[in-house]
Amino acid sequence: MGRHNDEAAASSGRIPAARSRGREADYGDDGFGFEGQRDPRRRKLVWGVLALALVAMLVGGFFVWRSASGSCGDGDVTVAADPAIAGAITDIAKKAGEDSCYTFAVEAVADKDIPARLTAGDKSPDLWVADSSFQAKRVGTQVRRTLAEVTPSVAATPAVIVGRSVDDYDSWVDVITLPNLRFSSPIDSATGNAPIIGAVAGAEKGKIAPTKLREAMSAMAVAQNNVRKSDDTDQDRLKLANTSSALAITTEQQYLTFLRGNSGSQLTAKTPKDGTVMLEYPVVNSAGEARRDDATKAGKALAEAAASDKGRAILDSAGFRNPDGSGIGDKVTELKIADPNGLDKALRQWQVLAVPMRSLVLLDGSGSMQATIGDQTRAQVLLDAALEGLRIYPNNAAIGTWLFGIDKGGPGIDYDELTPIRRLDSPGQREALASAATDALANRLGGGTGLYDTALAAFTKVQDTYDPSYSNSVILMTDGRNEDANSISLEQLLAELKKRQDPARPVLIVTIGISDDADTSALKQIAEATGGTSHIERSAADVKGVFYEAIAARLEAAGR
Repeated sequence: MGRHNDEAAASSGRIPAARSRGREADYGDDGFGFEGQRDPRRRKLVWGVLALALVAMLVGGFFVWRSASGSCGDGDVTVAADPAIAGAITDIAKKAGEDSCYTFAVEAVADKDIPARLTAGDKSPDLWVADSSFQAKRVGTQVRRTLAEVTPSVAATPAVIVGRSVDDYDSWVDVITLPNLRFSSPIDSATGNAPIIGAVAGAEKGKIAPTKLREAMSAMAVAQNNVRKSDDTDQDRLKLANTSSALAITTEQQYLTFLRGNSGSQLTAKTPKDGTVMLEYPVVNSAGEARRDDATKAGKALAEAAASDKGRAILDSAGFRNPDGSGIGDKVTELKIADPNGLDKALRQWQVLAVPMRSLVLLDGSGSMQATIGDQTRAQVLLDAALEGLRIYPNNAAIGTWLFGIDKGGPGIDYDELTPIRRLDSPGQREALASAATDALANRLGGGTGLYDTALAAFTKVQDTYDPSYSNSVILMTDGRNEDANSISLEQLLAELKKRQDPARPVLIVTIGISDDADTSALKQIAEATGGTSHIERSAADVKGVFYEAIAARLEAAGR
């Protein structure tokens, strides 16, 4: 009972009277079990020990905190993010900073500017939120740096076709040949290369022949060159689509962003029937060697914040899907490339095709051009072909024309310049080309065909005035064969062309025979001597196919 009472009293915070009286010497006023009045030295010793213990605890705590903080390096992390997701990443980074010892500074950086940033030494960002894994790998190869993924995706959004009236397309191949299509550079962004990825995926499945894919990409390159602006954005293209018949390739996220800011818009978005490409926004470690480990830890903290409920809510409100493609919008079929080398090759081809064209076009003005093909003269077929080609050529192409026959430029000179080579967006150039060709093919026909001297002179002219910013070529259009007895021979022409070949100044000759009477053997040999191609055209309707084939011929010449 007494023990029970003692425990009860102790539990109430009181000491039992009997025990207190019996052990009062054991408890002093200081409450630590010693009476300072009776032993001052002992009391000082106790306080000294306690003071040292307290200091040790504080110091130990300081080192524990410093150790945790030290895992962050200096704790400041720079992040370059694709502009489409930069706003959401900024908000997510605030949460990541609250849950870790890192402070994130997020900056929107376009893909085209990333290579320069990653080669800026100490100014290189620690992390990069790219728009796709493919872009991250491509840029890493370009700048010769290892860019390891911290996480493969923090969000996703599909590529879509947007317009006021969007048809149902079977595949991306059908889309990229559209004449009024707006898209970003396939080299600089995942939005731009999405249609090429989709087309290559279709080719892998056997839905399109490789030659057809090259022709489709040629048409895409022409369209891009015709409307290219180096500084337009997805939102700029959506504005154009919202007020015109143009179609824009963008992402679902950019489309939703546009709709939020433009109530009443009649834009709709679709994907091809066989599927589309998903942008996955990986977090990439882009830090220098000294900061690489810290960047990985910081990247994981950022990715965890993005995957949290709050992070998902931020991304959802910005129009992004979950990394697995769920969330916003209907489920889409995702297209993927089985062989990454196939996509690399396609983009290398694009780089060749996207270079603007500089061509000297040679028009046959011999008397045989008055013969008929169906209900048209050969000259009329040639003129229609020239005007159709002029219509197809993009604005940044540079074109000039010669008329050739025998002595067209005076005694012993088989060619005469009609218009000098100038860009088609130069004031009046398209009109001048059309007017000169129309007049020459109506009023200056006659005589024989001076084919070989003209071909060599044109090749020499274009090579001597070579412009490295362009793909330089000669387009020779004729219905006949060489009839100039005083000209060089075919063997001499071929030998001279091969001799003049210069890898630093490549010039292709593309030959087009008008009617079956053209000397197809000679035309083919002339073209092949320069890496060009040869074609037969029997009507103006053939021109578009011949034109795109001629553009695609540059791929073979470039070894792509």
